[in-house]
Amino acid sequence: MGNTPWEKIKILKGFLEGRVSTSALEEADRLNHRALKAELQYLKTTGAPEHEQLHMRAKILEYESQKDITTELFDLNKQEVEMLKRLLAEVYEVAEPTRIEGYSDEDMFEVNASHEFAVTTMREMQSEIIANGRPSPATVLHAMNNPHVLTAVLRSGLLPATAIPLLTGNAPVFAVQEMAAINGKLPMPKLAQEEKFMLDTEEQTITDAPEEEEEEVEEEAAEEEAEEEEEEEADAEEESE
Repeated sequence: MGNTPWEKIKILKGFLEGRVSTSALEEADRLNHRALKAELQYLKTTGAPEHEQLHMRAKILEYESQKDITTELFDLNKQEVEMLKRLLAEVYEVAEPTRIEGYSDEDMFEVNASHEFAVTTMREMQSEIIANGRPSPATVLHAMNNPHVLTAVLRSGLLPATAIPLLTGNAPVFAVQEMAAINGKLPMPKLAQEEKFMLDTEEQTITDAPEEEEEEVEEEAAEEEAEEEEEEEADAEEESE
């Protein structure tokens, strides 16, 4: 559970706290058992009515019938405590180099929250692309809602660079540093270059259109004159014959 080390530490520490609290209940369970036996012995010593002694004996039997199960559970709990401590030690080895000086585990968890959301969103997108060929609209919306996530998604290639104008058009206000990273490290979208080329071509075509029309008119006139001359020559030859 958790996609980044600090998120894993937060989750593992929550599990560990619960297991440590359960370990303390083991001693309380033993004390309750001793208390029931002591109370039964007191009832016998003081000559309490038989029904009170029978009720107490029933409680003791009920407790002892579950003793094997509770003993096994407490043993498993001890094993889980040791396992969680071992896992925490392993995760701390990865996380400690990234700790900000003076920050506690809780502070680092809060600072890391945006990165955790980015990694989680990117893994969701990746799994959707593998399964369906494209990310779902909801996951893309999650990426658009956070500048850090959007930057990470674009850099990873999960969204094409051509999506930048679309995503930044009506997107929330982006952090200056994040937008600088996008503009500085990602290439100009290919679609935008093609559109610019098309616009330049259209402008050139519009500018050159009158000259092309004049040339076409002159060529047609020359062809007509040549045809007329050929017809006149053919008529002259017929007359001479």
